[in-house]
Amino acid sequence: MRILHGMSDVAGQGSYSVLGLRQIGCDATIAVWCRNPFGYPVDIDLNMTKDIKKDLWVVPFYSVKMLFFAVKAFFKYDYFHFHFGNSLLRYGFDLFWLKLARKKFVMEYHGDDIRYTYNRKKPKYYPYDELKPLNSRRKWCNDRILKYTDIIITHDEELRRHIPAKKIYITPLRIDVTKFQPLYPNPDIEKIIIVHAPSHFVGKGSKYILSAIKELKKKYNFEFILVENKKQDEAIQIYKKADIIIDQMFAQTYGVFAIEAMALGKPIVGYISDEFRKTFPEELPIVSASIDTLYDVLENLILNHELRRKLGIAGRKYVEDYHDYRKVAQVQLDIYHQIIEPMSTLDSFLYTKLKEV
Repeated sequence: MRILHGMSDVAGQGSYSVLGLRQIGCDATIAVWCRNPFGYPVDIDLNMTKDIKKDLWVVPFYSVKMLFFAVKAFFKYDYFHFHFGNSLLRYGFDLFWLKLARKKFVMEYHGDDIRYTYNRKKPKYYPYDELKPLNSRRKWCNDRILKYTDIIITHDEELRRHIPAKKIYITPLRIDVTKFQPLYPNPDIEKIIIVHAPSHFVGKGSKYILSAIKELKKKYNFEFILVENKKQDEAIQIYKKADIIIDQMFAQTYGVFAIEAMALGKPIVGYISDEFRKTFPEELPIVSASIDTLYDVLENLILNHELRRKLGIAGRKYVEDYHDYRKVAQVQLDIYHQIIEPMSTLDSFLYTKLKEV
Protein backbone atom coordinates (compact mmCIF):
# COMPACT_ATOMS: atom_id res chain seq x y z
CA MET A 1 0.00 0.00 0.00
CA ARG A 2 1.44 3.34 -1.10
CA ILE A 3 0.53 6.10 1.36
CA LEU A 4 0.69 9.85 0.83
CA HIS A 5 0.62 12.38 3.69
CA GLY A 6 -0.07 16.01 2.73
CA MET A 7 -0.51 18.76 1.86
CA SER A 8 0.45 20.56 5.08
CA ASP A 9 2.89 19.53 7.80
CA VAL A 10 1.69 21.01 11.07
CA ALA A 11 4.34 20.81 13.81
CA GLY A 12 5.97 17.93 11.95
CA GLN A 13 3.00 15.62 12.45
CA GLY A 14 3.00 14.46 8.84
CA SER A 15 6.78 14.05 8.75
CA TYR A 16 6.83 12.01 11.93
CA SER A 17 3.94 9.87 10.67
CA VAL A 18 5.74 9.04 7.43
CA LEU A 19 8.97 8.29 9.27
CA GLY A 20 7.14 5.92 11.60
CA LEU A 21 5.20 4.22 8.80
CA ARG A 22 8.41 3.56 6.90
CA GLN A 23 9.97 1.94 9.94
CA ILE A 24 7.15 -0.62 10.02
CA GLY A 25 7.54 -1.43 6.33
CA CYS A 26 5.10 0.94 4.62
CA ASP A 27 5.75 2.80 1.37
CA ALA A 28 4.96 6.28 2.71
CA THR A 29 5.62 9.75 1.28
CA ILE A 30 4.99 13.28 2.52
CA ALA A 31 4.24 16.11 0.09
CA VAL A 32 3.53 19.74 0.96
CA TRP A 33 2.53 22.87 -0.88
CA CYS A 34 5.02 24.80 1.23
CA ARG A 35 7.64 23.56 3.68
CA ASN A 36 7.08 24.18 7.40
CA PRO A 37 9.25 27.10 8.64
CA PHE A 38 10.81 24.79 11.23
CA GLY A 39 12.21 22.72 8.37
CA TYR A 40 10.72 19.30 9.09
CA PRO A 41 11.90 16.87 6.37
CA VAL A 42 9.55 16.30 3.42
CA ASP A 43 9.86 14.24 0.25
CA ILE A 44 8.03 16.54 -2.15
CA ASP A 45 7.87 20.32 -1.75
CA LEU A 46 5.79 22.17 -4.35
CA ASN A 47 7.45 25.35 -3.08
CA MET A 48 4.30 27.47 -3.25
CA THR A 49 5.68 30.10 -0.90
CA LYS A 50 4.25 33.35 -2.25
CA ASP A 51 1.16 34.99 -0.75
CA ILE A 52 -1.45 34.73 -3.51
CA LYS A 53 -3.38 37.64 -1.98
CA LYS A 54 -0.42 39.92 -2.66
CA ASP A 55 1.02 38.24 -5.75
CA LEU A 56 -2.00 37.39 -7.86
CA TRP A 57 0.18 36.69 -10.87
CA VAL A 58 1.33 33.37 -9.35
CA VAL A 59 -2.21 31.97 -9.09
CA PRO A 60 -2.31 30.36 -12.58
CA PHE A 61 1.19 28.91 -12.12
CA TYR A 62 0.38 27.51 -8.69
CA SER A 63 -2.94 26.14 -9.95
CA VAL A 64 -1.27 24.25 -12.78
CA LYS A 65 1.45 22.94 -10.46
CA MET A 66 -1.14 21.80 -7.92
CA LEU A 67 -3.36 20.16 -10.54
CA PHE A 68 -0.43 18.36 -12.17
CA PHE A 69 0.68 16.93 -8.84
CA ALA A 70 -2.89 15.98 -7.88
CA VAL A 71 -3.38 13.96 -11.08
CA LYS A 72 -0.03 12.24 -10.63
CA ALA A 73 -0.78 11.43 -6.98
CA PHE A 74 -4.28 10.20 -7.86
CA PHE A 75 -2.81 7.36 -9.92
CA LYS A 76 0.29 6.69 -7.83
CA TYR A 77 -1.02 6.36 -4.27
CA ASP A 78 -3.51 3.98 -2.69
CA TYR A 79 -4.16 5.78 0.59
CA PHE A 80 -4.21 9.49 1.38
CA HIS A 81 -3.75 10.98 4.85
CA PHE A 82 -4.56 14.68 4.63
CA HIS A 83 -3.73 17.30 7.26
CA PHE A 84 -5.09 20.65 8.44
CA GLY A 85 -8.11 20.70 6.12
CA ASN A 86 -5.93 20.51 2.99
CA SER A 87 -6.28 17.76 0.40
CA LEU A 88 -4.67 17.54 -3.06
CA LEU A 89 -6.57 20.58 -4.34
CA ARG A 90 -7.68 23.73 -2.55
CA TYR A 91 -11.06 23.59 -0.82
CA GLY A 92 -11.30 19.81 -1.21
CA PHE A 93 -12.27 19.87 -4.87
CA ASP A 94 -10.48 16.54 -5.37
CA LEU A 95 -12.39 14.65 -2.69
CA PHE A 96 -15.40 13.87 -4.87
CA TRP A 97 -13.13 12.27 -7.47
CA LEU A 98 -11.15 10.35 -4.87
CA LYS A 99 -14.41 9.04 -3.46
CA LEU A 100 -15.72 8.17 -6.92
CA ALA A 101 -12.54 6.22 -7.65
CA ARG A 102 -12.90 4.42 -4.31
CA LYS A 103 -9.61 5.73 -3.06
CA LYS A 104 -9.09 5.53 0.69
CA PHE A 105 -8.42 8.77 2.54
CA VAL A 106 -8.61 10.34 5.98
CA MET A 107 -8.48 13.93 7.20
CA GLU A 108 -6.54 14.82 10.33
CA TYR A 109 -7.56 18.06 12.01
CA HIS A 110 -5.00 19.88 14.14
CA GLY A 111 -6.71 22.92 15.68
CA ASP A 112 -7.58 26.20 14.04
CA ASP A 113 -8.46 24.37 10.84
CA ILE A 114 -11.81 23.49 12.44
CA ARG A 115 -11.96 24.85 16.00
CA TYR A 116 -14.99 27.14 16.58
CA THR A 117 -16.29 26.47 13.05
CA TYR A 118 -19.23 24.38 14.25
CA ASN A 119 -18.99 24.56 18.04
CA ARG A 120 -19.31 28.27 18.91
CA LYS A 121 -19.31 27.83 22.68
CA LYS A 122 -16.69 30.08 24.30
CA PRO A 123 -14.62 28.32 26.99
CA LYS A 124 -14.25 29.69 30.51
CA TYR A 125 -10.79 31.08 29.82
CA TYR A 126 -10.44 32.66 26.39
CA PRO A 127 -7.97 35.35 25.28
CA TYR A 128 -10.59 37.59 23.67
CA ASP A 129 -13.90 39.07 24.78
CA GLU A 130 -15.76 37.29 21.98
CA LEU A 131 -15.08 34.41 19.63
CA LYS A 132 -13.53 35.41 16.34
CA PRO A 133 -16.11 35.84 13.55
CA LEU A 134 -17.01 32.62 11.77
CA ASN A 135 -14.79 32.04 8.75
CA SER A 136 -17.40 31.25 6.10
CA ARG A 137 -14.82 30.02 3.59
CA ARG A 138 -13.35 27.62 6.14
CA LYS A 139 -16.80 26.33 7.02
CA TRP A 140 -17.66 25.82 3.36
CA CYS A 141 -14.42 23.88 2.90
CA ASN A 142 -14.99 21.76 6.01
CA ASP A 143 -18.56 21.05 4.96
CA ARG A 144 -17.15 19.54 1.78
CA ILE A 145 -14.47 17.59 3.65
CA LEU A 146 -16.96 16.13 6.11
CA LYS A 147 -19.35 15.24 3.29
CA TYR A 148 -16.84 13.05 1.46
CA THR A 149 -14.46 11.88 4.18
CA ASP A 150 -15.47 8.75 6.06
CA ILE A 151 -12.66 8.81 8.64
CA ILE A 152 -11.58 11.83 10.66
CA ILE A 153 -8.55 11.85 12.96
CA THR A 154 -7.68 14.33 15.69
CA HIS A 155 -5.59 14.45 18.87
CA ASP A 156 -7.79 14.82 21.93
CA GLU A 157 -11.26 15.31 23.33
CA GLU A 158 -11.13 19.12 23.22
CA LEU A 159 -10.77 19.15 19.45
CA ARG A 160 -13.08 16.18 18.92
CA ARG A 161 -15.96 18.28 20.26
CA HIS A 162 -15.50 20.76 17.42
CA ILE A 163 -15.97 18.12 14.71
CA PRO A 164 -19.52 17.14 13.67
CA ALA A 165 -18.58 13.74 12.28
CA LYS A 166 -19.58 10.26 13.39
CA LYS A 167 -16.35 8.32 12.87
CA ILE A 168 -13.59 10.21 14.68
CA TYR A 169 -10.37 8.50 15.71
CA ILE A 170 -7.98 9.87 18.31
CA THR A 171 -4.25 9.46 17.77
CA PRO A 172 -1.84 11.20 20.15
CA LEU A 173 0.45 13.92 18.84
CA ARG A 174 3.86 12.48 18.00
CA ILE A 175 7.50 13.45 18.18
CA ASP A 176 10.84 11.71 17.76
CA VAL A 177 11.59 11.14 21.43
CA THR A 178 15.12 9.95 20.65
CA LYS A 179 16.11 13.44 19.45
CA PHE A 180 15.52 14.90 22.92
CA GLN A 181 18.09 14.05 25.57
CA PRO A 182 16.51 14.66 28.98
CA LEU A 183 18.21 17.04 31.37
CA TYR A 184 16.24 16.83 34.59
CA PRO A 185 16.10 19.77 37.02
CA ASN A 186 18.87 19.78 39.59
CA PRO A 187 17.20 19.84 43.04
CA ASP A 188 20.34 21.34 44.60
CA ILE A 189 20.50 24.42 42.37
CA GLU A 190 20.18 27.75 44.19
CA LYS A 191 18.89 30.03 41.43
CA ILE A 192 16.40 28.34 39.14
CA ILE A 193 15.48 29.30 35.58
CA ILE A 194 11.85 29.69 34.47
CA VAL A 195 11.16 29.80 30.72
CA HIS A 196 8.16 30.86 28.66
CA ALA A 197 8.14 30.66 24.85
CA PRO A 198 4.97 32.21 23.41
CA SER A 199 4.23 31.40 19.77
CA HIS A 200 1.32 33.83 20.13
CA PHE A 201 1.56 36.42 22.91
CA VAL A 202 -2.19 36.92 23.36
CA GLY A 203 -3.25 33.35 22.63
CA LYS A 204 -0.81 31.87 25.13
CA GLY A 205 -1.87 34.26 27.90
CA SER A 206 1.63 35.72 28.12
CA LYS A 207 0.54 38.97 29.78
CA TYR A 208 -0.83 36.99 32.74
CA ILE A 209 2.36 34.94 32.89
CA LEU A 210 4.56 38.04 32.90
CA SER A 211 2.39 39.58 35.61
CA ALA A 212 2.76 36.51 37.85
CA ILE A 213 6.52 36.44 37.23
CA LYS A 214 6.81 40.11 38.15
CA GLU A 215 5.09 39.51 41.49
CA LEU A 216 7.12 36.37 42.23
CA LYS A 217 10.39 38.20 41.58
CA LYS A 218 9.56 40.53 44.47
CA LYS A 219 9.80 37.54 46.78
CA TYR A 220 12.12 34.98 45.16
CA ASN A 221 15.49 35.01 43.40
CA PHE A 222 15.22 33.27 40.03
CA GLU A 223 15.98 33.93 36.36
CA PHE A 224 13.16 34.32 33.86
CA ILE A 225 13.73 33.89 30.12
CA LEU A 226 11.13 34.90 27.53
CA VAL A 227 11.99 33.01 24.34
CA GLU A 228 11.01 34.95 21.23
CA ASN A 229 12.29 35.14 17.64
CA LYS A 230 14.68 32.24 18.09
CA LYS A 231 15.51 29.42 15.71
CA GLN A 232 14.38 26.03 16.96
CA ASP A 233 17.91 24.85 17.78
CA GLU A 234 18.62 28.03 19.74
CA ALA A 235 15.34 27.74 21.61
CA ILE A 236 15.96 24.12 22.57
CA GLN A 237 19.31 25.06 24.10
CA ILE A 238 17.45 27.51 26.34
CA TYR A 239 14.80 24.92 27.25
CA LYS A 240 17.55 22.52 28.30
CA LYS A 241 18.66 24.99 30.98
CA ALA A 242 15.14 25.49 32.35
CA ASP A 243 13.95 24.26 35.72
CA ILE A 244 10.32 25.17 34.97
CA ILE A 245 8.68 25.75 31.57
CA ILE A 246 5.39 27.64 31.32
CA ASP A 247 3.28 26.65 28.31
CA GLN A 248 -0.08 28.45 28.00
CA MET A 249 -3.07 29.70 29.97
CA PHE A 250 -6.07 29.07 27.71
CA ALA A 251 -5.88 25.89 25.62
CA GLN A 252 -7.50 23.48 28.13
CA THR A 253 -5.16 20.79 26.77
CA TYR A 254 -1.55 20.53 25.58
CA GLY A 255 0.33 20.46 22.30
CA VAL A 256 3.65 19.66 20.66
CA PHE A 257 5.61 22.31 22.57
CA ALA A 258 4.65 20.81 25.93
CA ILE A 259 5.44 17.32 24.63
CA GLU A 260 8.91 18.36 23.49
CA ALA A 261 9.54 20.10 26.81
CA MET A 262 8.47 16.98 28.71
CA ALA A 263 10.79 14.92 26.49
CA LEU A 264 13.61 17.18 27.72
CA GLY A 265 12.68 16.21 31.28
CA LYS A 266 11.21 19.55 32.29
CA PRO A 267 8.22 20.21 34.58
CA ILE A 268 5.49 21.93 32.59
CA VAL A 269 2.91 24.45 33.79
CA GLY A 270 -0.14 25.03 31.60
CA TYR A 271 -3.89 25.23 31.76
CA ILE A 272 -5.54 21.80 31.54
CA SER A 273 -9.24 22.05 32.31
CA ASP A 274 -10.75 19.59 34.78
CA GLU A 275 -13.18 18.51 32.07
CA PHE A 276 -10.46 17.40 29.68
CA ARG A 277 -7.84 16.28 32.20
CA LYS A 278 -9.92 13.22 33.02
CA THR A 279 -9.84 12.20 29.34
CA PHE A 280 -6.03 11.77 29.46
CA PRO A 281 -4.07 9.05 31.27
CA GLU A 282 -3.93 9.72 34.98
CA GLU A 283 -0.14 9.98 34.95
CA LEU A 284 -0.19 13.16 32.82
CA PRO A 285 2.35 15.24 34.80
CA ILE A 286 1.57 18.73 33.47
CA VAL A 287 0.82 21.00 36.43
CA SER A 288 -2.40 22.81 35.61
CA ALA A 289 -2.65 26.53 36.33
CA SER A 290 -5.24 29.08 35.29
CA ILE A 291 -4.75 32.84 35.17
CA ASP A 292 -6.25 32.86 38.69
CA THR A 293 -3.94 30.22 40.20
CA LEU A 294 -0.68 30.71 38.29
CA TYR A 295 1.11 32.63 41.05
CA ASP A 296 0.42 29.94 43.67
CA VAL A 297 1.31 27.08 41.32
CA LEU A 298 4.64 28.64 40.37
CA GLU A 299 5.44 29.51 43.97
CA ASN A 300 4.94 25.88 44.97
CA LEU A 301 7.30 24.68 42.24
CA ILE A 302 9.90 27.32 43.08
CA LEU A 303 9.94 26.12 46.69
CA ASN A 304 9.70 22.38 46.01
CA HIS A 305 12.98 21.29 44.42
CA GLU A 306 12.33 17.55 44.58
CA LEU A 307 8.89 17.96 43.02
CA ARG A 308 10.42 19.68 39.99
CA ARG A 309 12.75 16.76 39.39
CA LYS A 310 9.99 14.22 39.98
CA LEU A 311 7.72 15.94 37.44
CA GLY A 312 10.56 16.12 34.92
CA ILE A 313 11.20 12.38 35.15
CA ALA A 314 7.46 11.63 34.94
CA GLY A 315 7.11 13.86 31.88
CA ARG A 316 9.82 12.04 29.97
CA LYS A 317 8.20 8.68 30.77
CA TYR A 318 4.79 9.99 29.70
CA VAL A 319 6.09 11.08 26.30
CA GLU A 320 7.87 7.77 25.77
CA ASP A 321 4.65 5.90 26.55
CA TYR A 322 2.14 7.97 24.59
CA HIS A 323 3.79 10.32 22.07
CA ASP A 324 6.52 8.27 20.38
CA TYR A 325 6.01 8.59 16.61
CA ARG A 326 6.86 4.89 16.17
CA LYS A 327 3.93 3.85 18.35
CA VAL A 328 1.50 6.31 16.77
CA ALA A 329 2.41 5.07 13.27
CA GLN A 330 1.30 1.57 14.27
CA VAL A 331 -2.03 2.97 15.45
CA GLN A 332 -2.43 4.88 12.18
CA LEU A 333 -1.87 1.69 10.20
CA ASP A 334 -4.54 -0.06 12.27
CA ILE A 335 -6.91 2.78 11.36
CA TYR A 336 -6.05 2.56 7.66
CA HIS A 337 -6.82 -1.17 7.68
CA GLN A 338 -9.90 -0.60 9.87
CA ILE A 339 -8.64 -3.09 12.43
CA ILE A 340 -9.92 -0.89 15.24
CA GLU A 341 -13.04 1.17 15.81
CA PRO A 342 -13.08 4.72 17.22
CA MET A 343 -12.36 4.83 20.95
CA SER A 344 -12.51 7.41 23.69
CA THR A 345 -9.50 9.67 24.04
CA LEU A 346 -8.32 7.79 27.12
CA ASP A 347 -8.70 4.37 25.50
CA SER A 348 -6.90 5.61 22.39
CA PHE A 349 -3.95 6.76 24.48
CA LEU A 350 -3.86 3.47 26.39
CA TYR A 351 -4.02 1.54 23.09
CA THR A 352 -1.04 3.55 21.83
CA LYS A 353 0.92 2.76 24.99
CA LEU A 354 0.57 -0.97 24.28
CA LYS A 355 2.47 -0.67 20.99
CA GLU A 356 6.11 -1.75 21.11
CA VAL A 357 9.09 0.05 19.58
